[in-house]
Amino acid sequence: MTPAETALLTNVLVGAGIVFVIALLGNVLSFSSRFINALVTAVIFAVFYGALAYGIDKTMLPAELQTASQETWIQMIAMGAILVFVLDLVANMISFGNRFVSALVTAVLFAILFGLAVYSTGGVPTSLPTAAPAPVTVPATP
Repeated sequence: MTPAETALLTNVLVGAGIVFVIALLGNVLSFSSRFINALVTAVIFAVFYGALAYGIDKTMLPAELQTASQETWIQMIAMGAILVFVLDLVANMISFGNRFVSALVTAVLFAILFGLAVYSTGGVPTSLPTAAPAPVTVPATP
């Protein structure tokens, strides 16, 4: 397995693990209705993602995310929460009899979708982009 494939697999598995824990927590808090369960899971995910987005060191992010506005972060959090809501709702339709299995199905669906999305967009970068060196200008001495 190449380092790029390992990085891709690691990101997918860590993401799926986080979604599994969040879905299991949502299942424990509200297991009465499929819709309410998916809604609670999405809200928990949004809170977690928001705390993660605002709590991380911004210098560790790619340059385009370092300068992202608050509205951009809110849009990313909302899109992620909507995705988790839909995935959890589908997982609840597939298996609603057991909280653990329902959370597991949510995590597997997330891993499949996230893995395909990351793989189709070129995967995870494994090196920093190199920029052409800036030309050096030497001031003329009179």
